[in-house]
Amino acid sequence: MSRARSNLVACLCKNSATKTATSVLNGVNSLLGGNKVNRLEKENAQLQREVEDLNEQIERLHTDMQKLKDNHTRELNRTNEQHQKEVSNLKRLLDKAYRWFPSFKRFLNMERECLECGFNMEQTDKLLHGQRINYSGWLHSTEYRRNSLANNVTAQVIRDEKRFLFLHINGMPIDKWFREQLGLGQTEIQKGIRL
Repeated sequence: MSRARSNLVACLCKNSATKTATSVLNGVNSLLGGNKVNRLEKENAQLQREVEDLNEQIERLHTDMQKLKDNHTRELNRTNEQHQKEVSNLKRLLDKAYRWFPSFKRFLNMERECLECGFNMEQTDKLLHGQRINYSGWLHSTEYRRNSLANNVTAQVIRDEKRFLFLHINGMPIDKWFREQLGLGQTEIQKGIRL
């Protein structure tokens, strides 16, 4: 019986300890305000749900951004392919034009030379139509990498018997005109001196 009694005492002690702990918790809860703890727990749960919703929204945004990026890449590739096809077509047409009209390429080269020398587009068009123009200003030599002042000169593009085009200034080929303007003699030209 003493054993049963000691078990009963131990059980009563445990119950008493449990009751004491519960009453302490209740006391702490009442000190902190039971409603306040409950309210904070509810707010915490609500915030957790909002965080989960925001995480889902972020994930959807990442997915949407990836789709937009993929679409942009596809569109860019399609545009580049289309551009390459157009460039290829233009090159084929230009090659045909060169074959059908051999002087076409010569005119393009002469246009580039006139523009590089310093003539504007309107003057270049007149020169390519065989017209003479009066010019005052600076002319640039790509061969000598220098500029020379041209004061009231006459410029004209002349076609030779082989239908080649040459730019003349005051009736002489432009390279000869530049040599005179830059004071280059035959010895400097033969030595390859570039100013």
